[in-house]
Amino acid sequence: MLDTPLVTVWIPTFNRKELLERALLSVLNQDYQNIEIFIVDNGSVDGTSELVNNYIQKNNKIVYHRFDSNKGACAARNYAIINASGDLVTGLDDDDEFLPGRVSQLVKAYDEKYAFVCTGYYWDYGTYRKAKIDNQLEINLSCQLNYNQASNQVLVSKKRIIDAGLFDESLISCQDWDMWTRLIIQYGVGLRVAKTSYVVHTAHDKPRITGIASNRLKGLKQFYTKHQHLMTKQNQKCFNFLYFYNTEKKLGFIHFFKFFCWPIKDQVIRYLIASYFPKLAKKRLARLRNK
Repeated sequence: MLDTPLVTVWIPTFNRKELLERALLSVLNQDYQNIEIFIVDNGSVDGTSELVNNYIQKNNKIVYHRFDSNKGACAARNYAIINASGDLVTGLDDDDEFLPGRVSQLVKAYDEKYAFVCTGYYWDYGTYRKAKIDNQLEINLSCQLNYNQASNQVLVSKKRIIDAGLFDESLISCQDWDMWTRLIIQYGVGLRVAKTSYVVHTAHDKPRITGIASNRLKGLKQFYTKHQHLMTKQNQKCFNFLYFYNTEKKLGFIHFFKFFCWPIKDQVIRYLIASYFPKLAKKRLARLRNK
């Protein structure tokens, strides 16, 4: 493969013009120049098309397609991937952003012996960012089924993601976890590199489908139905905790010992503390958002 392959960055969007502009600029400002930016609009009516067309007039890296109605983020991703010009593809949610060296970092790490390459991410509370899953790891199927070790974006070859079946448009949530899991099943381990270069923004007030607890639970059930037959006892324990966590119920000591296992020990301990000391947990969150 060429040292500087064309990389297509897909960005699905719907009625989040201001957030989209931040995401778009974060790709245009990459130090890696051989990029195609493929924006798929799910029928926005907030001036998104005018915004994007203004940028297209000044930059030939941008491709824009607008659906007449909202077909969902997965349909938008799949349309961009199928029609991408790049041999390598990666994604960006319209409310998130790339740090300036992200694409060059991923391309440098890319190796066809891995199913994909990815990084950890920053969870942005508004004024404070916390790095998540930011250690280097070869992601095999067992650890991927514990929880989504690849986060929400990877760099992968266009051919591989198409041959693996693209994003499952029937899933309500967990679409990225499912997609990366299927890539690992088909092509072997993925690689997560240590340096974090993706920012997940959580402080805005725009809706997220995964922000609705019922949608998260439905998506988790769908994921479990697809991959249960591959899960070890440890995978099952991790999944059961994740499902319980998304019910937002109090975690008692009986469930604590039921769910506790090494891969998710920190998450289980934090949730136990938050369950018994909710005011303390709220103060901590407030501190993170105002730090």
